[in-house]
Amino acid sequence: MDFDLKTDLKTDLKVDLSDKIAVITGSTSGIGKAMAGVFAENGATIIVTGLGEEAGAGVAGGIRAAGGKAEYIFADVSEQGSVESMIGAVLDGYGKIDILVNNAGINIGMDERGPIHEFPDEMWHKIIAVDLDGVYYCSKAALRNMTKNGYGRVINIASVVGTVPLRNQSAFAAAKAGVINLTKAMAIELAPFGITVNVIIPGSIGVQAMYSEKTGMYADGRYESIMSHIPLHRPGTPEDISYGALYLASDAAGYVTGSALTIDGGWTCGFSRDW
Repeated sequence: MDFDLKTDLKTDLKVDLSDKIAVITGSTSGIGKAMAGVFAENGATIIVTGLGEEAGAGVAGGIRAAGGKAEYIFADVSEQGSVESMIGAVLDGYGKIDILVNNAGINIGMDERGPIHEFPDEMWHKIIAVDLDGVYYCSKAALRNMTKNGYGRVINIASVVGTVPLRNQSAFAAAKAGVINLTKAMAIELAPFGITVNVIIPGSIGVQAMYSEKTGMYADGRYESIMSHIPLHRPGTPEDISYGALYLASDAAGYVTGSALTIDGGWTCGFSRDW
């Protein structure tokens, strides 16, 4: 089945987030940017965060130009002080946080990957700092307000690599597995405060896993190789993840907490190859 990655997936899914303040980390591009747009289309006020100030301002400006409400606030999720400053600015400006999407994440490039005994220490620490510590820092800061208000939706973004590790990505696998179990621990602790915590586990989104920065090309045969393991035989799009997050942020998911929503086209449900 042919699939055009440039074609946005649109659905009729609509919820009412008109009174909600949503902080989405890593929303200057990719999945986070798509979530910001989808949440804004459903009425939420969006706090766009990330390292790229120009890109972040552009995302927020685009939302406003389309009739939505959004503001960019800088945040480096790997630095607790930066996170505290961002959350403080949100509370000063809006008085509350209703939704937190811990989306910011990084992985080592395809050209740099290697086995654990050759894995660069600096990349281990960098990936853990962003992908796992960042979830902790952002959640801790936002939850002080959510627990006082007796309401909140926390949505963490992990990866199929956190459930079915791939070779030569030890730090990413460890961080995303940590996010999944951290989600469950948070759900237990925060349920008495009326706060739900869930995690989305994306599969192959777009074609990033098949692109080499070194050669500027897609690896020969890699696209078809990866697609052969996905029953739906297409990569996911940021919109696929965004609508899953929209559901978890809505009142329709009020009884859903501690859950892992896998959105991977069937990649991890079992072997799809012929025997």
